Amino acid sequence: MKTSRFLTFVAALATGLPSIAKEPGDFPRLLGMNIGKKIYDQPEYQRQLARLDIAILGFYKGWNPHNEADPIGSILKKIKALNPAIKLGQYTVINETYDDPSIVPNADVLAAVEDNNWWVHNAAGKKVQWTPKYHTWEINCTEWAPKDKQGRRYPEWRAERDNDWAFKSHPEFEIWYCDNVMYRPRVTGDWDGDGKDDDRNDPRIQSAYRKGTATYWAAIHRLQPKLIIMGNTDSDLSQPEFKGKLNGGFLEGWMGASYSIERRQGWKAAMDLYRTTKANLAPGGIVSVNIHGPADNYRFMRYALASCLLDDGYFSYSDSAAGYSSVLWFDEFDAPLGRAKSEPPQAAWQQGVWRRDYAGGIALVNPTDAPVTVTVESGFHKLQGKQDPQVNDGQPASRITLAAKDGIILLRDR
Repeated sequence: MKTSRFLTFVAALATGLPSIAKEPGDFPRLLGMNIGKKIYDQPEYQRQLARLDIAILGFYKGWNPHNEADPIGSILKKIKALNPAIKLGQYTVINETYDDPSIVPNADVLAAVEDNNWWVHNAAGKKVQWTPKYHTWEINCTEWAPKDKQGRRYPEWRAERDNDWAFKSHPEFEIWYCDNVMYRPRVTGDWDGDGKDDDRNDPRIQSAYRKGTATYWAAIHRLQPKLIIMGNTDSDLSQPEFKGKLNGGFLEGWMGASYSIERRQGWKAAMDLYRTTKANLAPGGIVSVNIHGPADNYRFMRYALASCLLDDGYFSYSDSAAGYSSVLWFDEFDAPLGRAKSEPPQAAWQQGVWRRDYAGGIALVNPTDAPVTVTVESGFHKLQGKQDPQVNDGQPASRITLAAKDGIILLRDR
């Protein structure tokens, strides 16, 4: 038994949680997007987070509910003690910020943006925003924006600021998470400062916008060359300003949201985005597909998880009721699949059903609109589950009927 697996097992015993008994890199690979409620000081939440392979957290500057000397470091160390193999990330965003001096954690950002005229204005001289929902306004990260007294534009300034409070003194963070990695602006404004509103579909504007985002990543690399930079991207990162620049891609709402590509364009388009995003990362990059769904929709979860398992990504399931403030756990997450025995498949296996083989089992998914029955060779059985025992009944598997848009994990007999 390897050291990391042993430590995880001991930690699980100490906390009363079941042990996953999984080596780092085994499947299923799980990522938690946990930037919602800042309840990281709650021991139970820490234990839930520690079951993941990756957890993205949303601390803010000055977070300190118990007046500790190093509150963030204390939490990170506790999670790492429970699972030494977990990778922890911190949320950042550069394209927008609050214009509210009462939000104390953001006071230094607001002052810098005001002092250096980094807001995006329209031709009428008014600040612009994508939506009033988040009470934020757009920042000009392009080369047309002014420089500060140190010769920095906002992306360089913001990278240094985020590094100073979050990353420099907390080596437990291994992932620098960048929200809103978009291939074009979401707002119309006077980006180039010529007194006229620019069309956000203009290739010149889009390129300048992407260069500003990439400037932030370049500054991060200079400050923290060993960190994984993961972006929440609305494209496959194939644009020249983005291609090969990120170490990780997060596909928010890949399934289950009103804007999901699977809902708008179908399963094939979702899988194509998953795979092309991976191909456009830096070598060795990681992709996570994020699902929005009810905590008890086990069929939908299986469909999404089995689809994810057709490639090498991390699975992220967010409770549509709780948002990014909980860690859901499904029976399938404890399935000891181990390492992949086959490459990501390029075609369906039987009757439109897709399959991928693992050392400990197989993943099957039916992305069609009709039930399909397939025959599996001997040597497999179903999971013994509690959440959906009609599907995961622990019985030997030979002929499997998958409902439309459903999936299943089968384990190898020992």
